[in-house]
Amino acid sequence: MTRTLATVMIGLFLAGCGMHYWEASRRGVGEFQTDSGQCIQEAKTKYEVSERIYRRCMRAQGWERIQTNYPSERQFRGPEDEDEFFSPPNPLSERGPSSAGRPDDPACAGPTASRPQHCPRR
Repeated sequence: MTRTLATVMIGLFLAGCGMHYWEASRRGVGEFQTDSGQCIQEAKTKYEVSERIYRRCMRAQGWERIQTNYPSERQFRGPEDEDEFFSPPNPLSERGPSSAGRPDDPACAGPTASRPQHCPRR
């Protein structure tokens, strides 16, 4: 009973650790869309879709799969289940809680006049 309870608790803890994203040093959304699109096509075989092939292809392209609640502007969503291979998610979707108003929001850096409305105007 104790072992089962511990297993359930660990599973719940891990499930709440954020979404999965892909990141690569100094690469943006355009590069992600190109590489992900090629890997999606490679992962679609005649009889099935292989998430394993997609992930291996992305790693070969220099991308790393990470899990976070607060993705940066250089972390992108890719397909995570079979349905998403036929209709891939927007790479900038599932961003988690809004970063608006957070002190580390990258959109709030730089000259005050060019900041979005949600940023403090000090």
